[in-house]
Amino acid sequence: MLVMVLGLIICVGVLAGLAWRRYLFPGRWEHAFGQRHADARKVLSAARRAYRAWERSKAQAESKALRDVESAEEAQEERLRRLDQRIASLSDPGRGQRVEALGELVLFQHVLVVQSSSETRSIALAGMEVRFEAGQKNYSVYCTDADGHVYRAKYSHLPSGPESDEQLFDEERVRDFAVTIQNAVAQENVFRARLPRQLEEAESKWEKAQGDTSEADAARERLQKLRQRNGSDPRGEKLEARMAEASREWERLTGRIPPR
Repeated sequence: MLVMVLGLIICVGVLAGLAWRRYLFPGRWEHAFGQRHADARKVLSAARRAYRAWERSKAQAESKALRDVESAEEAQEERLRRLDQRIASLSDPGRGQRVEALGELVLFQHVLVVQSSSETRSIALAGMEVRFEAGQKNYSVYCTDADGHVYRAKYSHLPSGPESDEQLFDEERVRDFAVTIQNAVAQENVFRARLPRQLEEAESKWEKAQGDTSEADAARERLQKLRQRNGSDPRGEKLEARMAEASREWERLTGRIPPR
């Protein structure tokens, strides 16, 4: 069985080789295989080989130049994309990264989120005032926003009853959290003060990046010059003429036009 399979594979390979040779040297059987026409086949093969090598070299050079154009265009698009993201993040900073949480307060980079049983709301950090107070039953963190509205977060440190499972908070822990909020507010105030100038700079860079097509333009110019040079290169013209002459000679011999 194995011998039959191998024999079949060999036969297929031989037939494929014969068919390919007939394709390269169209005409009668003796034109493709006969010793009488060996010199004609050599002339055609040499002309074809040289012509194809030139075309392949030309195509490779132009393909690389085209990739350079695409690379320059993609680089500009990437610069604009990064600047778009920068402008968007400055125009709408959102909550920012999560910093810390304690009880019903969740501190983010730009806002303080209140997650109570009755509501969830965000308080902007910019302009906020924060203070800590210790009471008989609760520690309190008072957050006064820029408009003067006050929110009080309570942290129990005494159980309401002997069976109570209410979460209790350590004073130092609550004090440290209040300080963390105060520091976040200070950073946010600095961020907001610098924001207009940073946004203006980012928008200016975007305008400059959009108008700066120098890299892509230079790459396109190199591609255009390469194509012009290849199109007028005397070596290409000589190989083209050689291939055309070999094709005509083969056609006169066989009545068939060979592939290039």
